[in-house]
Amino acid sequence: MGEDDAPRGSSALTQLTHEGVSVWLDRAGHRPLVDGTLTRWAAHAPLGGVVLSLGALADEVRAGCAGLAEGTGPAGPGHPAPDDAVQAMHHADARRACDALRPRFAETRGAEGWVTVELDPRFADDARATVVRARAAARAVNRPSLLVAVSATTAGLTAISDCVAEGIGVNACHITSPARYAEVAEACFEGLERAVAAGRSVAGHIAVATFEAARMEAAVDRRLDPGGGGGTPLAGRTAQTLARAAYQLYEGQLGSARWRRLRAAGARPQRLVWAAGDAPGSALAVRQVEDLVAWSTVHALPRPTLDALTRTGRLRGDTLSGESGAAESVLSGLRQAGVDVGSTGTELARTLRRRGLDDRREVVGAVREAWGCTRR
Repeated sequence: MGEDDAPRGSSALTQLTHEGVSVWLDRAGHRPLVDGTLTRWAAHAPLGGVVLSLGALADEVRAGCAGLAEGTGPAGPGHPAPDDAVQAMHHADARRACDALRPRFAETRGAEGWVTVELDPRFADDARATVVRARAAARAVNRPSLLVAVSATTAGLTAISDCVAEGIGVNACHITSPARYAEVAEACFEGLERAVAAGRSVAGHIAVATFEAARMEAAVDRRLDPGGGGGTPLAGRTAQTLARAAYQLYEGQLGSARWRRLRAAGARPQRLVWAAGDAPGSALAVRQVEDLVAWSTVHALPRPTLDALTRTGRLRGDTLSGESGAAESVLSGLRQAGVDVGSTGTELARTLRRRGLDDRREVVGAVREAWGCTRR
């Protein structure tokens, strides 16, 4: 990811910006932060944020062995345990990413330039522990552009409200249905209202909601056509359908008297983030970006998809606003086809949380291996 291959002047990225859509780099690891390529790339492309990935960090620790774990040292007297070392590396990367995007954060007055870090996924069902770890991350990174990823479990909804009330930036993640998005939005409203009632400024309180529209499409398509023949007319329509339903809820929130009161107190609206699917760089990944375009939303994209979008993306304007009728038609068709979107989403959310646990185990294991290499 160097300066020379930054997608400056990309028609698709420019069009997304004109449509009010921000582009974030997803699944970012350590290497582009320490060698300066993120800084150079951010200077030549409309990059609005970064989502750091423990999975990418694990791959890099394995690839570099002594490089990433250098300075942390093997566990022992005066040295951190591998788990604590991983957290320290993740927070250090967050500081680097925030600093790389600081000009973007400053010039947009906090509208862009955000960096998301992961919390320990073992505590996704413990609201109090999640908030404790969110506070610790905010202190350790110590940058105003930090977001902590909080899984939108039942306990996570409480944690989201508590973090927003305290002014900790939140990226509510693993959202797989419009209903759960509505609950996340309610938690954010409650947090802002608690802050206002306590006499605190809410001008810098930021929350975004990451919706798994692309992965939901893949999961629904597997249920529609277990054999993979692709013969059903409903295949390939779920991502846009769910995004349209969620965006309708978003627009409804902004039209409410409740939001007008919060806005008058200085609050900023929550933004919907469309998560990328599991086929980065594919024609499907590009199509899903083209299908999910609406004002004040975000696409979080891994580098292969950003590259593919730059080469082949062809936008056609806003695809989500005012399309609730079309969304309901597809949802009705899915129900008639025997697909329970709610249960599919619940299963997907569990899978994504398990994936987060696996990523953390892998990076801790990779650090142990790296220390072993150092000792040898």
